[in-house]
Formats: sequence, C-alpha cells, structure tokens
Amino acid sequence: MRRIFIVALGLLVFACAKKENYSIKGTASGIPDGTEIYLQELGENNKRIAIDTAIVTAESFTFTKPRAKGKGLQIITNSLNRQQLLLVKDQAPLTITLYKDSIASSVVTGSKENELFNTYTNNSRSLNKKKAQLRQKLNQAKRETDGIMVTEYTSQIQALDDKFISSKKDVLTENSGSMVAIMALSDLINAKVLDVKETENYYNGLASDIRTSTLGTSIKEYIAVLKSQRAASNLASVGNKAPEFSAATPEGKELALSETLGKYTIVDFWASWCKPCRMENPNVVRVYNKYHDKGLNIISVSLDRPGQKNRWIKAIEKDQMDWYHVSNLQFWQDPIPKSYGVRAIPATFLLDEEGTIIAKNLRGQALENKIAELLGDS
Repeated sequence: MRRIFIVALGLLVFACAKKENYSIKGTASGIPDGTEIYLQELGENNKRIAIDTAIVTAESFTFTKPRAKGKGLQIITNSLNRQQLLLVKDQAPLTITLYKDSIASSVVTGSKENELFNTYTNNSRSLNKKKAQLRQKLNQAKRETDGIMVTEYTSQIQALDDKFISSKKDVLTENSGSMVAIMALSDLINAKVLDVKETENYYNGLASDIRTSTLGTSIKEYIAVLKSQRAASNLASVGNKAPEFSAATPEGKELALSETLGKYTIVDFWASWCKPCRMENPNVVRVYNKYHDKGLNIISVSLDRPGQKNRWIKAIEKDQMDWYHVSNLQFWQDPIPKSYGVRAIPATFLLDEEGTIIAKNLRGQALENKIAELLGDS
C-alpha cells in the first residue's frame, strides 16, 4: 500500500508566507556564493513541483516568485547536498537562516505556526532520543540477562510510547486549523495506533482547508482504502463463502478458484520477493505432500510485480510448490488479495469442499495440526 507522507522528525517544519508578491528572504550561513537554493511544492503522490530557485550571494538568498495560496507543504533544498527543510504554508512573513552542514539547526522566525510546529518537532525529537537511549540500555540488560532492569527499561519505553500517542492526540484536538494537526495524524497513522473509525473521526475534526490539502487528501484516500479492506476482510471471514476469482497460471491459462477445490483447499497468498513466505513454503510443501492424496488442494496467488513472471516461476520451482498457481503480476494492486482483505503476506484461507472459509492464517505447526484434524494424521 502506498505510504502516507511522513514528516521526518529530524527535519524542522515551518510555516511560510504571505501576500502574493511577498518574497522569502534568508541567510545562508557558510553556504558558498553561487549555490542554488530550491523552493518546491509537495504535490500529489509526494511529487515535488518546482516553484522558484534562488542564488546565494554574500550568504543571502531571496525567492521572488508569488507565493501559492492555501494550506500545504513546501520544501527548501540546495545544490550542495540532499538535506532539506520542510515548510508549512501560511500567511505570515518568513525569515530563514540556513546552515550549511545542518538543516535541522536552521532558524525560522515570523510565524505563529512555525513556533507551534517547532515545539512539536522538538518534543518528538526529545522523545525519540530518550527512547533510543532506553533501547540501548534495554539491549545491554538483555545481554547481561538482568531481568529486573529489562522489566524496568521495557516499562519506561512503554511509557514513552504512551506519551508519544497522547501528545499527538492533544495536538490534533487543540490545533484543528493547523497543518501541524494533520502531520500529527500522519504520525499516528504510520505508528499504527489508530483504527479506521478513530482515524476518520480525527480527520473529520480538522478544518476544511486542512482536509483538502495535499496531505489531507492523501489521508482521505488512505481512510477509503482501509474501509474497503475492512469490508473485504469481513466478507472473507470464517463462515463465509470464499470470494471467487480467476487469474493466469504460469502457463498463461485462466484458472478459477472453483476449479481447484478439493475436500479441503488452502488459498495461499505469497510472492517470490516475500522472505517470510519463502521461509514458510517448506512447511506448506510438507503438509501438501502428506495430505494431498487425502483431499488437500492448494492454490497459491502470487503478488509478484509486473514484468517479473520469470522470478515467480523460478521461485515455484525452487521451493517445489507442486500445486495450482495463479497471478495477475500486479503487486499490491492485484484485485484478488484486495477482495480477501489481505494487507500482509503470507496469508492463508482454509476452505471446505463447498468453498466456505473454515480457518484463516494458519502457519507452521498450527497449519499441520488443523489439516491432521480434518484429514487424519496417518
């Protein structure tokens, strides 16, 4: 799934600008004359759109083109290195001091939203630093088999995680009209601490111009995908009929799920690039070889990428997966895993002879135990 744009905590995010003809002026401390400074807009799908280029003269630079209106994100980079400064647009005048070797130490003044997000990033950076230090101590305690300190450091890390979540939720509820709120929502989404309903509620609580910003639109699309996946997951739940599908075999023939049903059938989602899948394959092969003659069938649906049919076929041969195989070679855009609500692989669905789902995501010994229960361990 396409990932939401994350504001890296190592960057400073600041608000910019102003009336239509207001120029952004800055000091480029230690940056040589002639260095190009680039101003870009962050567009859809994280595409960077060029806005203006300034040339450093006597450690100063100026962007002169009219500022775009509305809420959104802009980025300042330079021709010396890949460091970047992320900007949040607003209507306040902006003064910037860029440092050659440390964009993260840049100084930005003149905007209330700058100060708000500066506080946000500093607090997040402080939490991350404390967590990194605690993880080092925790790893040391584990090496020394110091159970008491392992428990203590684990507890402290959990407390920091709780603070991370609560602080970002506070930002969301207290700053609904600011881009800092949707950035906090983005952080929570990527930390995987919100369910679909919570995400949608927080999103709906934001000001309309924040929701319609590029990042807001991205989150709206993300919510729609989650809701679609949840609906598919409910459809492909235990007790329901497995969604029918068909796709091409390695030989190029169309094969439908209904054509592969045995007494019991495993629908196996995997890919040649998926290491956990490849590690699980020997177990699935063993189970198949043991129970196929008793009525166990398998149809594997590969999420291999476009143009990688040969990799898919070679992986089947190497792992000795001597059963049914299909793939649309569409990676995560494949409609089959979407219809089953699959968001991670390997994923398995165990069907009875009528195509009804009787179990999900059995792996390792659990898979063999369930098949032995159904077909007899003899």
